[in-house]
This record gives sequence, C-alpha cells and structure tokens, in this order.
Amino acid sequence: MSFDAELLFTDSTAEPSLAPWHSAERWLPCGSGGRLFVQAHVPEKPRALALLLHGMVEDGRIFYSQSGKGLAPFLAERGVLCHSPDLRLRGRSEPALAPGLDYSQHQAVTEDIPALLTQLRAEHADLPLFIISHSWGGVLAASCLARYPEWREHVTGLAHFAAKRVIAGGSPAKRLLIDLLWDRMGRLAAKWLKRVPAKAMGVGVVDEPPSLHADNVRWMRGEPWADLTDGFDYAHAARSKAWLPSLYFAGSKDRLLGRLADVRAFARELGPHDAQIVLLGKSAGCSRDYGHNDLLTHPQAQVDHFPMLCDWMTQRFDK
Repeated sequence: MSFDAELLFTDSTAEPSLAPWHSAERWLPCGSGGRLFVQAHVPEKPRALALLLHGMVEDGRIFYSQSGKGLAPFLAERGVLCHSPDLRLRGRSEPALAPGLDYSQHQAVTEDIPALLTQLRAEHADLPLFIISHSWGGVLAASCLARYPEWREHVTGLAHFAAKRVIAGGSPAKRLLIDLLWDRMGRLAAKWLKRVPAKAMGVGVVDEPPSLHADNVRWMRGEPWADLTDGFDYAHAARSKAWLPSLYFAGSKDRLLGRLADVRAFARELGPHDAQIVLLGKSAGCSRDYGHNDLLTHPQAQVDHFPMLCDWMTQRFDK
C-alpha cells in the first residue's frame, strides 16, 4: 500500500530563520476501494512527523488554508512534516458521500487511521511521530491507540484541540443544538437523505455519513466507551497500558463543543498520564477568548498558542 503523490511547490513567506517548505497532495488507498486525500506540508529538513486528524462536519482544511496559513504550515516552518487527511467520504477523499455509501467509527478506528499511521511510519521510521487532533478527531485517535496498544510504542505524544468524548450537562444550548438539532433532526435527515446535511443545517463544512453520525451521537451523550460494531472496550484498553504524554487545549469561549470540563473528563477517561490542559483566553494571557474552531483558524493563534504546542513537541523530539 502506498501513497500517490503530486507535488505543488509554494513559496514560504516565513521569516528567514524558519524552514522552507512545500505542499504535496497525496492519496492513500482505503478499505472501501476508494482513496483518502492527504494534504502534506513538507519542510526541507524534517525533524518530526505529525498526523493531523479532523473532527465531525469538517475535513483536513481545519489545519491549513490554500494561502499557506494555519497550524500545519506553522509547524512545517519549524521542521514538522505534517499530513492532514480528509477521512473517508469527506473533503476530497474518493468517492464522495452519496446515497448508498456509509462509514462508521469502527472503520475509521480499525482501517483508516491504522493505514495512515502504518504508511507514515514506513516512510519516516527515523522521525518522532505525533498525532494532533481537533474535536472528535481526538476521540478517534485515542480509540485507535487504545485498540492497538503497539502503536503507543511509536507515537511520541498527542496534542488535542477541543477534544471531548461526552458533552455533559443540560444547558439550553445543549438541548437545542445537540439534543434537538444534531441528534434528532440529524437522525431524521440521515434516514431520508442518506446523509446528515451539516452544511445545510449550518453546523459544518461537510456532510456526514449516517453511521458515523449515529455512532458519534451515542458516545457524545454518554454511552460507554465501547465499540458500537463489535463491543471492544476502549475504556478498559486505554487504561491497561500507560497512556501517552498529551497536551489538551480548550477555548474559554467554547461553552458547548469543547468545554473545559468535558476536555478534562476526556483526559481522565484515558487513565493516569502526563496530561497538560491549557485554557485559551484573555485570563490566561491570550489576545482573545477562543471558541471551538478559531483556536485553530484565527490568525492570532500563531502568536498565542501555536508556539506553545511547538515548544511542547520540541521538548520531546529533541531529547
């Protein structure tokens, strides 16, 4: 199994002290007979490797823009080789979501993420490997590492932006946006349209496959952390072996999809480990109070906390 690659060189506008880099479009064959689109940001002399996993109702573009902005270009300028895939049936991955096509969390955890890790490890066995996630991407990454503990020997650390498994509490916003709009209306739409129309609902940039949405809803409302296809107990597996050093970011203005309390609960669910949790807001010295997505997409992120992530990674790959 291998990537097809087409290099698209771009001029880095970074400071002279930062590494020159280029972007590359890549594809990885996946279990459905299709292929995953992967956007790579490639420094001239890589010092580390990162797999960046997006969450629900989004694709890999949460980590980069076509103009060369975002977390992946920021890290590439500092020597981190970044790969940002569009998970199956999302973004530019092929085939596109259509009636009759479906995808579950089980497939993401047991097929696509292991395939991505295997390919990257085979290509760059000499580089320390990190997994960086946004929102539900953190749950999928943790599930994969819980199910396949051998991968914990090859991953240096995890960095999560607004990652949570369960949305706790009963706020009016949760009842309206999660319980009614995302859960009930989403399930009705999936039944009739064979997709969850996140774009039309105004809750995301890509639509979601019915099974992935159904799995997400069940875990998010607090069902046990066990596989909804074969019953594998992720919670027990995560605690059966020491968990990886992890950095957790939460936005102070994110009061629903990545609340600090839910981020902390997710960290605790993984068992005792080196966990650093950072609240991003003015009270913590940031230039602004961050929400759910803008902690990755706002221009000030590269001043406020991207350097913190880079320092945290450097401490581990420069040992």
